[in-house]
Amino acid sequence: MPEQIQAIINKVLEWWRKFTRRQQVLIISISAVVVVSFIILAVIMTRPTMVQLIACEDGKQAATVKTLLEDEKINYQTSEDGFTFYIDEKDMPRANILLGSNEIPSSDYSINNVIDGSFSTTEADKQKRYKVYLEDKFAKDIQNLNMVEKAVVTLNIPDDDGTIISRNQPGWSSVMLTLSAPISDETVQAIAKTMATNLANETTDNITIMDTDGNLLFPNANIDTAAGVASANQDARDKARAEIVKRVTTVLDGTNLYDSVSVGVNLSMNFDENSYVDYDYSVDEGRTEGYLDSESGSSSTSTSGAGGVPGTDSNDDDTTYVMEDNNQTETSTEEFERDYLPDERITTHKDEIGKQVLDDSSISVTCKKFAIYNQDKMEKDGTLEEAGQTFDEFVKANSNPVQQEVSDDIVEVVARTTGFPTTNVKVVAYEIPMFQYSEGLPFEITDILQIVLAFLIFLMLGFVVFRSLKVEEEEPVEQELTIDDLIASTAQEEEEDELEDIGYLEKSEARLLIEKFVDEKPEAVAQLLRNWLNEDWG
Repeated sequence: MPEQIQAIINKVLEWWRKFTRRQQVLIISISAVVVVSFIILAVIMTRPTMVQLIACEDGKQAATVKTLLEDEKINYQTSEDGFTFYIDEKDMPRANILLGSNEIPSSDYSINNVIDGSFSTTEADKQKRYKVYLEDKFAKDIQNLNMVEKAVVTLNIPDDDGTIISRNQPGWSSVMLTLSAPISDETVQAIAKTMATNLANETTDNITIMDTDGNLLFPNANIDTAAGVASANQDARDKARAEIVKRVTTVLDGTNLYDSVSVGVNLSMNFDENSYVDYDYSVDEGRTEGYLDSESGSSSTSTSGAGGVPGTDSNDDDTTYVMEDNNQTETSTEEFERDYLPDERITTHKDEIGKQVLDDSSISVTCKKFAIYNQDKMEKDGTLEEAGQTFDEFVKANSNPVQQEVSDDIVEVVARTTGFPTTNVKVVAYEIPMFQYSEGLPFEITDILQIVLAFLIFLMLGFVVFRSLKVEEEEPVEQELTIDDLIASTAQEEEEDELEDIGYLEKSEARLLIEKFVDEKPEAVAQLLRNWLNEDWG
């Protein structure tokens, strides 16, 4: 391995040494400029544009904003005093919605952002421009939501004439949404809350939101009607059903026993608003009555009898016997009321609205496991040969799904996940056959042609680049051929072969060599003749 690496390094160095010093410096300079340019471009493109989000009034508000941004995972920077927050410009819409839904104004809008402050601008013009600025700002914030394609905001802000009445008047707002996907009630309420907060309204009573299909999203017109209540109940039931389906699917997927799971839920929910009051009375041990709560009574006594005549006449009576007193009567009357109060416990119970009635609910689960039959594999391992069938016959005989046995543990898992009784849980499993016919060639002819064509194109490009980088070799300068060189060459040839004299009619071997030399190198012969002429005439 080190030898191969060293060989590659040597080839690279050999290729690099083919260039001149000037070419090497030029290549290094261009490469450095390109690399630095890409680095600068990457830094500029990835550097966030920080804008001011909010200038907090006190430390408590700053701590709240800091917590909200960190929980939402929005990067931020603060000023030296920690009261002013700066965030990335692309996170501004999301941060505005976040702060608005928590009743924190995201920014203190100023008319200085939208007017030039010229002397020709009246106060009424400033207020109109300010309203247009706010409408455009709120619309852009709402449009950054994923499900909102376009938003049009119309504001009705009371004129600020300096009076207390005008300052206390709430603003009005209507929002028209063009939706690219369904929007949830929670998101609509968050938009309404944000609009109310930025308008300094205490409530969302003056906010209206609708979509381009004519649906009133906020406030919900049917919220107090029977149809509106039924729709809200159905939404709650659908959300609860979807949550159960998700839990069951997650649990069964974790078993790795099935390739596909389908869940059907029949969920019963009670939306009746009922309340009950229970009274429980008791007394302490050993008492026959409760504690005395109140007491009232009445008593009357009277005495009556016969008497003498008023005066002294009755004193002279000579009566010597005792007079009976049966003519004297006495009367006594007594009335009384007592109330005893036992121990009393009063319990008030209110049913949960939207409570799931598990005993009346049921669930059905269909599990699928795919059995894959590959023709090439079955032919290779002899399965088809043992069965005495072709692959088409095997497919025809085994195309129907085969029901599988489901263990009690799977039913118990579903029951515990949903809280339904085991008798209300039904789980079935099937093995679904899937057949793969012989693929033949691993590649189509067209795929091979495309690969070959792409290879040729890359080869041509590489050749062009190589030719453009190849160092042009300097052509060697032909040295002048002198008469001495020609004589020496001729003498050597005469030594090797005993040449005959050159005749006029017969062509000797030397003559043939000279003619061949003249035909192959006419330029050298011409140079030789010029040298002869220069020597003779010089």
